[in-house]
Amino acid sequence: MGGMTMPGGSDAAMPGMAMPPGPPLAADPQTVDLSAAHTDVEAGRFVQAIAIYERALAADPHNLEARVHLGVSLAGVGQVDRGLAELDRALAMDADNLHALWSKAQTLFDQGRYVVSIPIWERVAAMAANSPDAAAARGYVLRARERLEVRPKGLPDRKSP
Repeated sequence: MGGMTMPGGSDAAMPGMAMPPGPPLAADPQTVDLSAAHTDVEAGRFVQAIAIYERALAADPHNLEARVHLGVSLAGVGQVDRGLAELDRALAMDADNLHALWSKAQTLFDQGRYVVSIPIWERVAAMAANSPDAAAARGYVLRARERLEVRPKGLPDRKSP
């Protein structure tokens, strides 16, 4: 997770826009193999990944891995609110899922929603104590606080709930 970033942008800006013919299936025909979707995410092909993650969730709505990655992918194509909603669904399934917490904090931070990202980053740092992820999370807390201090007094955090 360390160094993970949430690219922004719209569908039009994403490379490889053609929809995939369909992801490979795992040994259980009801389970979708997520490896192709993960490869798509790494390559910035979020639209293709979304199709696979949605297919996986249609087969198993409790697939936490697919839910978290769908949230990341939706944010990656600029559907930030939908991405955050998926990450919240993942966190409802497992409140301590470090990947979901990191991804939510990163998405909020990237949107300039520093006030709401700080407590999530702090939680990530506490959960990943003494790891590079903890150090990175603490760095985000510091940057968020610095950015909040630069704001003219009286201006609220952008898009704070």
